[in-house]
Amino acid sequence: MSSKKRRKGSSARLRKAAMAALAFVCAAAFAAPAGAVTFYKWTDERGEVHYGDAPPKAFAATAKRIDVDTTSQPVARPRPPVAQPVAVPEPAAEPPDPLTQRRLTRARLEKNLEDARARLDLARKALAETASPQEGEQQVVQGNPLPGQPAVPNAGSGRSNCIKTAAGTVVCPHLVPSEQYYERIDRMQEEVRLAEQAVEDAELAYRQGVD
Repeated sequence: MSSKKRRKGSSARLRKAAMAALAFVCAAAFAAPAGAVTFYKWTDERGEVHYGDAPPKAFAATAKRIDVDTTSQPVARPRPPVAQPVAVPEPAAEPPDPLTQRRLTRARLEKNLEDARARLDLARKALAETASPQEGEQQVVQGNPLPGQPAVPNAGSGRSNCIKTAAGTVVCPHLVPSEQYYERIDRMQEEVRLAEQAVEDAELAYRQGVD
């Protein structure tokens, strides 16, 4: 047998012996309670290495005793950091084509104009329906008799609240709008004016946006 073959056979036996030793140690460690595990190693007449709890009598004198401490804990290896998911931004939406953009602009400007006209209609309607003094918006003042009002107190069949002053003049009570009425009317007229301006602006924006 050549030296190369002998070396190959020796290496194979060593690997086989190492694997047998590892398997035996693992089995003994799991089977035995915590503490020291004892086993023996011996080599037979063919040069093969064996492991066991007790060697055969023929190899008792040459067997090697091995003690393994099973109480030591393996060192925990740090876990690699978990990669965090990376948020992928959504692709930006492509702008609409010019024709679609023109239709969208036209629809938006039409809607603005409709809203402005509706606001103006409501403001004008509210002013028209409450143009007369409402409850609590009138006051009584004394003045000259109105046309058709009896100037002489209790003259004829028509009763009158007019009174004759010491100077000989006749004054009669009149029901007229109060300051609250004029303030409300001013506010409502201002709302109409602002609504008219909004309509003009919306009409101008519509014409410029669709031309």
